Amino acid sequence: MESYDLKALQSELRTVLGNGLREEAVELVKELLSKYKSRPEDWKDKVKWSDVKYTRTLLDKGNGFYNLMILCWNTGQESPIHDHPNSHCFMKTLQGEVHEELYKKPEVTSCQDCCGCRMEKIDDRIYKLNDVAHITDEDGFHRVGNKSHVDGAVTLHLYSPPFSTCRKFDDDTSKPTEVPMGYDQDFSEECCARSCR
Repeated sequence: MESYDLKALQSELRTVLGNGLREEAVELVKELLSKYKSRPEDWKDKVKWSDVKYTRTLLDKGNGFYNLMILCWNTGQESPIHDHPNSHCFMKTLQGEVHEELYKKPEVTSCQDCCGCRMEKIDDRIYKLNDVAHITDEDGFHRVGNKSHVDGAVTLHLYSPPFSTCRKFDDDTSKPTEVPMGYDQDFSEECCARSCR
């Protein structure tokens, strides 16, 4: 039996998401991500580490219906609290362990006074090797990071539909700031030319 590698996962995702993510396909995407068991030989040539910030490597643009990427979290690195504008965010742990803090969406009307209001944490979650997570803005906003002071972590993310900007939120005031979503590396042309059609 042939092993289910990252290329096989990418091919199945392209089939399932070929016309975009329908609500009934959310569970199927989670099943596909769970079916793939992390194999460093599949992705080790795509990782990029930084001592300054976590990095984002684009693997596949999904014909405009989704983005598939690898994120590398060096020791102690984390994202700001952020949203996923009208998008589903799927995450799979490929190496190490990541921590997610889930926050309630701030009440816009009550947080516009001079002092603002602190972001309210509603859950803490830990994702170990091969765990799969899913979040939308209906669930709340989140911060993801690597709390280890020894080991780096690697995660696989799928955003559908893709987005080019998101909002990050100040912990103390809930003030949103729109930020562009960039990539530290882009392998999407290589993927689509060779293995995903």
